[in-house]
Amino acid sequence: MLQINKKRLKRLWQFLVVIACFGTILMLFMYSNQLNHRNYKMLYDQTESLSRVILRQAAATAYTAISGDDNETLQLLVANLQEEPLILDAAVYDVRGNVLAASVGAMPLEQLTGLNTPLAVASIGRQQLVEPIALDGHITGFVRITLEHGNVIKAASNRLEQSINLVRAMILVALVTGALLIFTFANRKDIWRSTFLLKNND
Repeated sequence: MLQINKKRLKRLWQFLVVIACFGTILMLFMYSNQLNHRNYKMLYDQTESLSRVILRQAAATAYTAISGDDNETLQLLVANLQEEPLILDAAVYDVRGNVLAASVGAMPLEQLTGLNTPLAVASIGRQQLVEPIALDGHITGFVRITLEHGNVIKAASNRLEQSINLVRAMILVALVTGALLIFTFANRKDIWRSTFLLKNND
């Protein structure tokens, strides 16, 4: 009776170890996915922060141009903004919302935001940022830009994905190496008698 109980305890312990190992592997893969999403979110936030810095600088320049009715400077401003890899297009509006200057080839705002497209496909991967053009609380207009998050962080996200896949491959290699070591140095008789490989012949 005691011998049977010992066998059952041994099998239970082996079962728990196997479950723990599989649980650990699953947690490692889940953590790698979370790490990938976290890094993607970090890149997304960094591009937005950088774009807001550019937008604030553009608003300061636009205030002087609007005050002096200098449309040429405004047009040059939006052209320079569009040259940035982060930005798809740019526009300057007066306080009533009328367009004062827009970058070449700028799409209508309704199209960029996906308001007039099926399933809002035009807005996928894009974000609208608006900065008021003001000085001492006096608002004279607004600067708007469209961020192309998808194109900007595509290369970086691909490199992150490659790194995550490398970590996953290393986990699998470590598992295979451990299995080979166990099979090579463990007692062969115990392995073949194990209830996980063959039925118990006792």
